[in-house]
Amino acid sequence: MRTLWVLLSAFLFLFAGAATVFGMPAEVIVIRHGEKPADKGSKHLSPAGEKRAKSFVPFLKENSILMQHGAPVALFATKKTKNGRGQRPGETLQPLSKSLKLPIQKPFESEDAGSLAKLILSNPSYNGKTVLVCWTHEFIPPLVEALGVHPAPPKLHDYVYDRVYMITYENGKAELKQLSQSLSSDPATSK
Repeated sequence: MRTLWVLLSAFLFLFAGAATVFGMPAEVIVIRHGEKPADKGSKHLSPAGEKRAKSFVPFLKENSILMQHGAPVALFATKKTKNGRGQRPGETLQPLSKSLKLPIQKPFESEDAGSLAKLILSNPSYNGKTVLVCWTHEFIPPLVEALGVHPAPPKLHDYVYDRVYMITYENGKAELKQLSQSLSSDPATSK
């Protein structure tokens, strides 16, 4: 009886591991919201942030590195808080949402990066596909780490808006690449 229990436990463990490996997205792209205005009280994007949001559409679609697994099938942004914080990530994704005809999902506030990662990594409809997340900069490292990257990248400086994190999964292992979204017409460059 004990041997049967051990064999059954081992089978369930292997099955659960295989489900995790085969149920993952091929890639998760994580970006920071566009630039903030000089007015600290404003919760919206600055004109430069709006420009970055609009330019992200061709940047993504024309970038063979980011599009290697196809266009995103899901877009996630931070949930807006009661005091209005967390709006910029959704505003940053609006042009892409319109272009891809995908809704922007906002199930969690920025502090709850772990719950978002769990949702993304466990959703079978994302298996082998690309998911894109726009988040607030101070919570990007915990999000990237929760998505399987160890160690997490350092927190972005307040003035860095061009970083694009591309997390790919092969054999259940997360690999991180970083790209830069220039606001000029230059193509993306690896970092």
